[in-house]
Amino acid sequence: MRVEDRLPDQFSRDLLAGSLMVANDQNNPVRLHLAAAGLRELFGHILNADAPDDEVRACDWFKQEPNTKTVTRYQKAIYSTQGGLSDAFVEQLGLDVDDLHRAAIRSIEALNKATHVRPDTLVNDEATIKSFIDEALVALEGLLVSFSEGRSAVKEALADDVYRAMSDALIEQTFDNIDILAGKGYAIDPWIDDAEIEVEALRSQVIAVRFSGVANVTLHYGSKHDAAEIQHDFPFWLRFEAPVEKPTKLTLVAHHFDDRSWYS
Repeated sequence: MRVEDRLPDQFSRDLLAGSLMVANDQNNPVRLHLAAAGLRELFGHILNADAPDDEVRACDWFKQEPNTKTVTRYQKAIYSTQGGLSDAFVEQLGLDVDDLHRAAIRSIEALNKATHVRPDTLVNDEATIKSFIDEALVALEGLLVSFSEGRSAVKEALADDVYRAMSDALIEQTFDNIDILAGKGYAIDPWIDDAEIEVEALRSQVIAVRFSGVANVTLHYGSKHDAAEIQHDFPFWLRFEAPVEKPTKLTLVAHHFDDRSWYS
């Protein structure tokens, strides 16, 4: 996967593209320094967009670093990787991305330094510029990979619990947009195809997990003597939330069954 494909939004992709355009402009004598400014802003946007200070501070693992009143970049990287999940839970997952976080912070510091251009700090050597930009891109990709690995590790750890919560919800829950199609009730087969689990959010107090797939539904009609049933497949998704202190305690908070194929 390209680093562009890992970026969270179009603004990030524009920042990256613009920074690299400047870096590759050999007619620009200060191209490294201008590109460094753009890449620094890209790192900052990625760290700040998904890690508001109040959310980071609300995590049980957060401790104010000495000699600063702010939330550090390193703490924002941790939050974007594990949200409010405890360090102990993360250790059980076998997730170790500390090196990726520290490499990103070192790169940001180097970018900061490079933006302050003076006559005696101007860099225009081609090999040096290429090496500098390449190192920044590797660090950027590592930071984005750490976020992805955090969600993947949580997804793998909770897979059985999500399947269980999904099955319970499909059996026990009444879904109005299906109920209205059935005259005498319906039954949903919880063993579905094309199932997907997605960790949508890791926040300070809760995690949000989405389960999607295709449910085979049997719709019942008529009375005992003229009973009839129709089977139909409905694409659907279910969203669950769990408190960070008990990630396996999943509660259904939203759902959607796509009934457009029924009416067509």
